[in-house]
Amino acid sequence: MRVAVHGKDSSPNVYALVSSLKLSRLFSTSLVLLVVSYGNPGDTLADVSAEDTSPTEEPTPLAGKDFRTKLFGEEIHVASRDRRSVTAASFGVQWIPDGPSQVEVLPFGALYIWRNWDDDNRRFRGTISVAVNDLAYSIGLRDYPNWTLLFSLNSFIAPLGRSEYVEGQRIRETELEWNYVFGGIGVGYRLPVHPFLQDSAVNLFVTYEPGYRWFRGTNHTSPQYGVPSDTYEGRVHVRLRTDSLNRNLMELPHKGVTIGGDFFYGHRAKWVPWGGPPLETPDVRREQTYLAMSGYILAAAGLPFFKSEKHRLISSLHGGIGKDLDRFSAFRLPGRPTGYEWEAVSLPMIHGVAFNELVPSRYAIANVQYRYEALFFLYPYVEAGWAFIEQAHFTSQRTIRQVTDSMPTVGVGFVSGAPWKSQIEINYTYNFGIFRDSGDGPSRGGHGLVLFWSKELGSST
Repeated sequence: MRVAVHGKDSSPNVYALVSSLKLSRLFSTSLVLLVVSYGNPGDTLADVSAEDTSPTEEPTPLAGKDFRTKLFGEEIHVASRDRRSVTAASFGVQWIPDGPSQVEVLPFGALYIWRNWDDDNRRFRGTISVAVNDLAYSIGLRDYPNWTLLFSLNSFIAPLGRSEYVEGQRIRETELEWNYVFGGIGVGYRLPVHPFLQDSAVNLFVTYEPGYRWFRGTNHTSPQYGVPSDTYEGRVHVRLRTDSLNRNLMELPHKGVTIGGDFFYGHRAKWVPWGGPPLETPDVRREQTYLAMSGYILAAAGLPFFKSEKHRLISSLHGGIGKDLDRFSAFRLPGRPTGYEWEAVSLPMIHGVAFNELVPSRYAIANVQYRYEALFFLYPYVEAGWAFIEQAHFTSQRTIRQVTDSMPTVGVGFVSGAPWKSQIEINYTYNFGIFRDSGDGPSRGGHGLVLFWSKELGSST
């Protein structure tokens, strides 16, 4: 089975940050509590004594902070946690009924490692899986505390043929094995910002990323579909990340804003004609050198006219545009299934779409989510989104071309703490704009289901 994690380029990366809840005793009642909280949320307000005739709402517990409460007469204590040191494993599965045959049911997972040594201005962030790895290490300059040297590694290596998809159908003639490795070296500037948590900072990095791509056809590849040449590829990468979010105990955005973007300039040393029917033949002279730029903003706040912290509204915008992009340099969407860690949030989500199903050269995505704190470890939500994005279509002559479509989505789900310092999320979404094929021909609209579980492997208090 293919293991998919979410990152840049052709195989996005998947990320997981987990809670430090000690809920083994409580998890057996969590489903009951979910029903109770919807029926009468006031019954589950924590830490209200019998003598208190006018109880005040308990503040939302924040990530890494010491938290004490009382639930159904039982004392609960969540110890403080050093968020500068996190190791977590995550596993999940995405099910797209009537979706692309190769990825209709797709497992994914990764090992996440984050180390932030503030005192000597060093940081390491890595997402590691069988096929996809994304590593970055920065070390501060001795005489210039805010400046850092950055070293990175980004790779996808798997003996798997990957096809393109049109209106939910797998185009086997285009199947290729294609892999890559990119290193990186550069310089960065980091400036701490409010609320001055360990991930609250403006990060600006400029790196040169030398890399190599190699390709091979499979038994399904059409003889008329040319295999690209193996090639060295160098690219300049400018990256901005600004994070001023407060996150709750489940590491979900609670209050604040995060904003950023990426710019790529890439050039391939050797690039000969490739591709062909049924897709349009690429213009290799133009696409040998390419540009790509993307950006995002996400904000979390309370609801208007509601003083309660339990009601949260999370809004986001993601967009991207490129010049002279091809199958191997275009954006690969969606970018992640879940997760709001400071780097993961830069990757866009389009619910109800299989990982890597869409290959646009431009896109714009808006999402809004209403989330309710049913219990201090349980957060149900509803959400809606709207995307304008290029999607491959068949023409009347059975050729294939990219057309900009709108994709409205609606969804529902919940995030909850689980035993043994773990976390689960279940999300269901219906996408009104994606094409699906049940065997009677393509039609618009499709379901999507994501089940996600992550487990903290170690932290320090």
